[in-house]
Amino acid sequence: MPTRTKKTRLPEAKTRETILRAAIDAFAEHGFAGARTENIAKAAKVNKAMLHYYFHDKETLYSAVLDTLYGSLGETENLVKELTLAPLNSIQHVHVFLKVILAKHGDPRSDSFRCILAWELAAGQSNLKRVAQKYLVPRIVAMTEVIERGIDARELRCSNPTLAVWSLISQVAFYYMHRQTYEDSSIYNDLYKNVTQDDLLQFLLKNFIASYAVDPKIKSALPAEIDELARELAKQLATPAIAIHLEAKNNGG
Repeated sequence: MPTRTKKTRLPEAKTRETILRAAIDAFAEHGFAGARTENIAKAAKVNKAMLHYYFHDKETLYSAVLDTLYGSLGETENLVKELTLAPLNSIQHVHVFLKVILAKHGDPRSDSFRCILAWELAAGQSNLKRVAQKYLVPRIVAMTEVIERGIDARELRCSNPTLAVWSLISQVAFYYMHRQTYEDSSIYNDLYKNVTQDDLLQFLLKNFIASYAVDPKIKSALPAEIDELARELAKQLATPAIAIHLEAKNNGG
């Protein structure tokens, strides 16, 4: 007599991850208002009841997507601490900061992140307030403290360190969000095609030095071991879930 085989079920963590991947696509394409949980469940190959088992409602799911896309410093705490305590001058710390945020925003795997951010900006940014408090403000505060130490050490002159940090972040975010805006224009090559990520880093770093450094010849290059740590941090902060999302799509998962 043939034995009946049980229908296998995805482990809970895998099911949750699959739903998140489908939700990332849906919210990137349609925004919060346009995305439908029934379509997300269908794309994730689960029923709607299963989706609501993991995520109570669309708001809860969207909140989880934002947390996933913005990522957490929790897993990189030791690496962040090591870099923070490294014997670097303030400009070298800015160098590390730029390397990390350029890697995150410049990674092509972050397209969904940028699309969802654009939807949020158009919709009034209400959901971004919580994300900013949880993820962005602590990072801005930490970097502001670096600038303040540079001022105390007489390496920098800056009347508003927080604004200086925000300016760096804004330049990077704006640059990558508007890449498609300038495609096919006469300035696209000069802005994007002929500009590597390292070119952009050096451009921003030199402008920062010109604006704030007491000594324009202050050392900005990173020691090899610190550069390696910065690259590792940048890699880890490129949001693991986005990497999983892309690999799953490429593998047909």
